[in-house]
Amino acid sequence: MRSSNAAKPNLHVLLAPSAYPTRSHPVKGTFVQQQAAAVRRSGVKVGVIYPDFRSIRDLRVWALPDNHFQIGFAQEYGIPIYRFCGWNIPRLRLEPFLWRLEAKRLFKRYLKQYGKPDLIHAHNVLWGGVAAMAIAEETDIPFMVTEHASSFARGLIRSWQAPFLRQVMNKADCLLAVSAKLAEQMQPYGEGKKVSVLPNAVDTEFFVPPSVQRNDRPFRVLTVALLTPVKGIDVLLRAFAQAFSHHENVVLEVGGDGKQKKYLQQLAKDLNIENQVQFLGLLSRAQVRDAMWRANIFVLPSYVETFGVVLIEAMATGLPVIAARCGGPEDIIEPGVGWLVSPGDAEQLAVALTNAYASYRKIKSEEPYIRNYTVNHFSGGMIAGALLKHYHDILEKKAPDIIEIKR
Repeated sequence: MRSSNAAKPNLHVLLAPSAYPTRSHPVKGTFVQQQAAAVRRSGVKVGVIYPDFRSIRDLRVWALPDNHFQIGFAQEYGIPIYRFCGWNIPRLRLEPFLWRLEAKRLFKRYLKQYGKPDLIHAHNVLWGGVAAMAIAEETDIPFMVTEHASSFARGLIRSWQAPFLRQVMNKADCLLAVSAKLAEQMQPYGEGKKVSVLPNAVDTEFFVPPSVQRNDRPFRVLTVALLTPVKGIDVLLRAFAQAFSHHENVVLEVGGDGKQKKYLQQLAKDLNIENQVQFLGLLSRAQVRDAMWRANIFVLPSYVETFGVVLIEAMATGLPVIAARCGGPEDIIEPGVGWLVSPGDAEQLAVALTNAYASYRKIKSEEPYIRNYTVNHFSGGMIAGALLKHYHDILEKKAPDIIEIKR
């Protein structure tokens, strides 16, 4: 063992996410990217390997330059990232083989350039966890998994996938879930193994309160989500129509894109609120923040959310929030920062919207409290500190000589 006077190297963690931002999908897995950046700022040496497999159903000529079975390298937020960009045929169930194969290839490149990590941190058992386990079996590096997927709540775990879930959860040195409800839903696959809860982080240096006071004329209701059935945007439109169809001073802004867009636009017309509803389309991170600065209240009406990062982004800007009790929001929202309603219940949501509008002057005075609550519970520094404890706990059990050197 080194002498106590020797320089202590940084703890070295390699991330193996199941989703991570790419040029063609810049918002995919941003919650992992933000956590990685926060961990790096805490003094940990961080790297990422990411096999990015797109479905062959999305194959287009214009997509080939970014996805032609190549390995790419980039430095993002000071973090080295190796990506494999290729295609997959989902019906063939090749994911276990492909993820293990390409993760090992990426790991060899990473190892050659940056050295052996002390720990591998996967995000989602399927398939980052499978990749991490494959590397761990060959290198004896401990690995852990943070789960984000809504597949557990939505009953989307296939019978052929279940053995991989059980195997990874059994062999992982630590299991985390981003909400208490998700941890509970994972239990049947973990054979009683403990699943701890650690929420996602928000970049509280980017998502900040607006520099000028929010204007409530018009009063702006905002939602940002994929326009898919599980997000419940149709419920929000019906609730908005019930609460504000005769209030020209109230508008609804809908950020995001998806397969329900035309349906939702038609629904707004059918509800006679099309003049009050603005569909903003897919938004960049900066555009999301701009929309939050304009808004007076944020709504997330989903049927299922394992966490709800967009809620803490809104709250970091001081916005009060309304969300459905759908898994993750229950861990986020407490009295004083927002309201919870039953998923799919347009009448309950309409009442919450009406109450928020009627009491906005009082709510507006709570913006600093909402901001401080978010910083104290979900800032990158807070989450990185908790995550660092899990890293140290794993290494104290698996490699006590390493963690003693690196303290």
